[in-house]
Amino acid sequence: MSRLFVATVVACLLLSACGGEAPAAPEPVAPVEPTPPGAAPDPTALPTPAQAGNPAAMNLLCGGAAFRVSFEETRAVVYNDDGTQTELAMLAPDANTEPGVTTYTDARMTFAKSGGGDTPTVIRFARGRVAFQDCSIAQN
Repeated sequence: MSRLFVATVVACLLLSACGGEAPAAPEPVAPVEPTPPGAAPDPTALPTPAQAGNPAAMNLLCGGAAFRVSFEETRAVVYNDDGTQTELAMLAPDANTEPGVTTYTDARMTFAKSGGGDTPTVIRFARGRVAFQDCSIAQN
């Protein structure tokens, strides 16, 4: 029994000699004060999904369907009502392309844009292989 006691004391002395310093006490944490609830935002001031996205996007009415589209150099972006975006790639002109018309498509929907600058802008829309419909540009 005394051997067990002596072995335990020796082991404790060895462990305490190897351990060095005692572990540091954790630093005190400042209490976090709860923030008062802010006033709820005015729902009429929040942007609707149709208003969200690029502010330079055009509001278009094409055959009874409303679209919000931003035409860029190499693509067109359609801002959907659910807040998502659909990117339409610009087609490279070929021998069958009408001069002065830029076509953007993702194979499901297609926008064709012509004019601009000194001439009026004309935008046409088609779904799939359906014939193009003229679009009217809505005033914001």
